[in-house]
Amino acid sequence: MHILSEPDVSRILRNLTPEQCHILLDALSEALVTVSAETTKPEPERLVHQPLRTTITTKDQNLSLFMPVSNTASTGIKIVTASQREGIIGVINIFSPEGRLLGLLSAAEVTAFRTALATMTLFTRCTSIAKTHILIFGSGRQAEWHARLALLLVPRLVRRITFINRGRRRLEEMEREVIAELRRSYPDIVFATLTREGTDDAEYEARLREEVASSDVIFSCTPSTEPNFPYGYLSSTPTTTSAPKQRFISLIGSYKPHMCEVDTETILSGRGKIYVDSREACLEESGELIKAQVRGEQLVEIGELFGRLGKSEPIEVPEGCNVVFKCVGMGIMDLVIGKKLLDIGVEKGLGMNVDGF
Repeated sequence: MHILSEPDVSRILRNLTPEQCHILLDALSEALVTVSAETTKPEPERLVHQPLRTTITTKDQNLSLFMPVSNTASTGIKIVTASQREGIIGVINIFSPEGRLLGLLSAAEVTAFRTALATMTLFTRCTSIAKTHILIFGSGRQAEWHARLALLLVPRLVRRITFINRGRRRLEEMEREVIAELRRSYPDIVFATLTREGTDDAEYEARLREEVASSDVIFSCTPSTEPNFPYGYLSSTPTTTSAPKQRFISLIGSYKPHMCEVDTETILSGRGKIYVDSREACLEESGELIKAQVRGEQLVEIGELFGRLGKSEPIEVPEGCNVVFKCVGMGIMDLVIGKKLLDIGVEKGLGMNVDGF
């Protein structure tokens, strides 16, 4: 059995080469194709099994979530506990098909990375949409990994990344711990920040409108209960053509029915078509979709799409349409990426090997 601690996982991920990242990207894409292709099969014939997650709340109000998954080649379970004393702590357990424990990984970094990587499976194939100015809402690990992966996968296309957050403290921490490093690594790219807290309301709204209007890509990574910007800000700056400016918009922060990162006009700005990781889960958990009364036939699972297009064919985006992607996350993402990271850790001699399991 191999164990990768949080520092081990962080070291592996922050030293990925573009080639290694593309291997992980392809592995995740293939897993999503498999999941979507099996929705019509009887349960015993499926390669991928993802039972509903189970939760336990103790007398001390510690909430634990158990998320099992199997792709037949491996079986895994992610266990995450949200406690009053320690915050959120989790671990991914990966087993052989026969039940032998292959390894354990700290879950926090893997979860942020695999969610951002899911966004990138679609983002990198929307080749007709510009990627010059990326706007990121949030200041946590999800926001960080969306920036890191975009820079790793399409470095020559990006010229500006703006991070926007409601709270000042978290964004200042990100400035010190993440953005300063990115500035050193990518000196030709402009990194900017904007925070609502401590900024005059009129000044904040003016700057927000300017940033949204000039953006080509919007990565929203916040557990917000109200839209981060109004739809009108997307068209604040007239384009030189008759068609509206096209954008790539991903929403990965909201995961409960009362949460909402964008308004209804924005969620429907792809002419009503919305790309999702899981049609069933998004209809049940996404506040944006529920509020907009979106129907299942309006959703396109990216696994289905990739299965039709093949491995590398770009996605055609109709003129005047945005590409809107909603992701709530699936256990198969943890299993596939966790297993790959375990293999990399063993290969690089990172982590700890324990005999007897």
